[in-house]
Amino acid sequence: MRSGKSALLAGALLSVSLLSGCASTGVTQYQDDHSRAWNLTHAVGMTKLKDSTVPRGQIPSALLNTLEMGVDVWYFMDSQTLNMDFGNAFGLGLIGFLAQPDAQSERRSIVAWVPEEEVENQNVAHLWINDQFKDATLQAMETIGIEGGVEFHNKRRGIPFFAESFETKISGVKKDGTECYARFVVSHDTVSDLQPIPGFVAKNAQGYRVDASHDVKYPKAQVGCLGKDYLRQDAEFMTEVSKNLPESIFFYHPSVKEGDDVIPPVVYDHGKVLFFLVEKD
Repeated sequence: MRSGKSALLAGALLSVSLLSGCASTGVTQYQDDHSRAWNLTHAVGMTKLKDSTVPRGQIPSALLNTLEMGVDVWYFMDSQTLNMDFGNAFGLGLIGFLAQPDAQSERRSIVAWVPEEEVENQNVAHLWINDQFKDATLQAMETIGIEGGVEFHNKRRGIPFFAESFETKISGVKKDGTECYARFVVSHDTVSDLQPIPGFVAKNAQGYRVDASHDVKYPKAQVGCLGKDYLRQDAEFMTEVSKNLPESIFFYHPSVKEGDDVIPPVVYDHGKVLFFLVEKD
C-alpha cells in the first residue's frame, strides 16, 4: 500500500509541475511603451515575446499611423511592399529577436478571453473557444471558396483530468485543388478563474483568461493552405478567420519565410495584423 500511495503522490507532483507554466498572470494594464501585440500576448502569459524598437525614419509612412489599430494584411503581403520595406532595417528590426528563437516565439497560439455571459461556467469555457473558431473558419471558407467541412469538433485527447485537451479539425479544397486546413486545441485546465478582462480587450467585462504560458499545453491555432504561394494563401485564410471571431479572441503567428519573402511575427486582430513594433523617436 505504501508503494501505491507513493506512486499516487508522485503522479500528483508531476501533474503540478507540468501545469506550473499556467501560474503566470501576464499584464493586466496596458503598457504604453509597448505594442498592442506585445500587450495582448503578454496578458495571456507569453512573456518571452519582445518588441522591436525601430527609428521613426525607418518605418514606412503608411504604417506609422496604424501600428496600434492594426495594419491591413494585403499591405505587407504585396510583393513590392515586401521587397521595399522588409528588406531594409525596418524588416530586420521586426524579426531580429528571432535570431535566438524560443518556444513561445515559434508557436501558433490562441490569445483569448471568454466573457462571463457567454458560458454557463468555467468548466465549459474551453469548449466555447473551439466553438468560435469552428464557426469563424466555416464562414471564412465560404468567403474564400474552400469546399469542405468539420472532420471533428471538441474531440477529447490525452489522459482525462491529467493531460487532457479538446481539439477541432476542419479541412477543405479550393477550386484549383489547393488543400487547406484548420486545427484548434484548448485544454480546460488552462482556463483561469473568473477575473476582469483587460480593458484593452473588452471594457468593464469579467471573464475567463486562457493561459498560453505553458511550453506544451498552450492553446493552439493552426490555419493554412498547402502548395505554391502558401504564404499569401495562409495570410488570406487567417485574415478571414480572424474577421469572424468575437472581440476577445485573437491569435499569434510566428515569423515565416518563403523564398525572398519574410513575414514577421504578428497577432491577427479581426482582419488586421499587429506588429511587435515600437517607434523610436
